[in-house]
Amino acid sequence: MSTKTRPRGGRRAGTALAALVGGVALVLAGCSTADDTPGGGAAAIDDGDLGFLTQEQFDELTQRVEEWTAVPEFVPPGPAFDIRPAQGKRFLVMPTASQLPVCHRIAEDTVEIAGRFGLEGTYFENSGGPPGWIPGFQQAIAQDYDAILLTCGIDVDQIAPVVQEATAAGIAVIDSGLGDTDNGSEQNPLVTAQTNVPTAESSRRAIDVMLLENRAEPFDILLITSNDVPSGVIMNEAIEEEVKKYCPECGIERMNVAVPDWATQITPEVAARLTANPDIKVVVPIFDGEVPPVIAGITQSGRTDVTIHAAYGGTAEYISQMGEPGYPLRSDVGPTGLWRAYAAVDQMLRVLSGAGAVPPDKASDPSRVWTVDNHEENAGVNEGFGDEFIKGYESLWLTS
Repeated sequence: MSTKTRPRGGRRAGTALAALVGGVALVLAGCSTADDTPGGGAAAIDDGDLGFLTQEQFDELTQRVEEWTAVPEFVPPGPAFDIRPAQGKRFLVMPTASQLPVCHRIAEDTVEIAGRFGLEGTYFENSGGPPGWIPGFQQAIAQDYDAILLTCGIDVDQIAPVVQEATAAGIAVIDSGLGDTDNGSEQNPLVTAQTNVPTAESSRRAIDVMLLENRAEPFDILLITSNDVPSGVIMNEAIEEEVKKYCPECGIERMNVAVPDWATQITPEVAARLTANPDIKVVVPIFDGEVPPVIAGITQSGRTDVTIHAAYGGTAEYISQMGEPGYPLRSDVGPTGLWRAYAAVDQMLRVLSGAGAVPPDKASDPSRVWTVDNHEENAGVNEGFGDEFIKGYESLWLTS
């Protein structure tokens, strides 16, 4: 655990991220060099063989996939406001876990963005769970910060006493990505403000890609959950509902692995499950930070007929390899970390300036589904999300 104040330019590459990316390279060295992965991405989606889908279901899923693989539009979360009362204030940003690549980057980006607009941010790195989060709150309280910005939806109910201590001390607590837009704008009463994200809908759309690619006949799925993350529970439920709706004969095996245990538990368990059940054709990791150990598990099992779908995160390092021979990731979904960072900073600025927070659903940011057909766009501006959202947010932050 460490505390670091980020410079106002550039982007640090975390050691956890470097290890994960390196793990992908090592795993790929042991993967098949032939393109033997089943399915063919969105380009292979035609209605020549509907499999277990009806024509209506096929058309419905195809339309949704087309919509979610396109560039999202920016919608202003609220009116423009004067940010000058917030300038000069200090905040501590803390992700759910620093080893989650997208969460690590969002935390860094919030420091950089807010810094350009006159705030001072400190990134508190941690490995997840209450033992990682509580010291961050304690530091913010001891050092009299003005705000604590949580990214990737930290479950404040697990650490209610220290959250209450912080708010009692006059520290605003903003939880970014805490709720899901499926559940409306309900806010957790422990926090000052929050943002919601479309995690459930994102997972459904990525699962739709899986259903279309594997529709020939029912198959089994290995679903890796991380129930220590609130959004993980929400996505797990959405995935199971979508599978049951369109392929009720598809079986789902479940394994729950807490974030701190990904590096040690996922690989051997995936290998064991795939060896024991030859009907498993797809592994669904709730978060794409699980992709490297999942690939390692597939490799250890010796299976070349297994693909990975619906990993949430939108991590460019993984998306860039989609479509390469032997690389099993076929659909990934998530935000661009920069958009989520802007959404979080916007909500924090509204609180610290006295303008008032907007409802959590309004303070949301979109996701985009990545497949083997559009993955190259991820290398574009802001990982395929363009720059209209940057112009949009900054036009709302008035300084004169």
